[in-house]
Amino acid sequence: MMTLDTKPTRQQLDDRAFWDNLPPDGAEYDGFEYSPCYSILQDGEPIDFKTDDGKTLRNSFPYQAAIEQVQRLSKEYDNITIKITGYYESLVRRDRRLTA
Repeated sequence: MMTLDTKPTRQQLDDRAFWDNLPPDGAEYDGFEYSPCYSILQDGEPIDFKTDDGKTLRNSFPYQAAIEQVQRLSKEYDNITIKITGYYESLVRRDRRLTA
């Protein structure tokens, strides 16, 4: 994960070019993470993820989790890919910051 030199301005956060220029796993600045969200696709269509009791889960993952899902699903299915479907800004967990 990349570390930003300065805190992104509101104008930068509203500009898609800022998000498109981040590395796949995002960037961090002063305890905040700025990252793309990825959806898992099969034949270009989003996959429905369900729990054992039938509840539908959201198909939106950070980069590392998306890659793990693609690797897992590619063993059973063909044409599994990921696509950026959004972006998020979040506070990084304190324990992760201390070990980074």
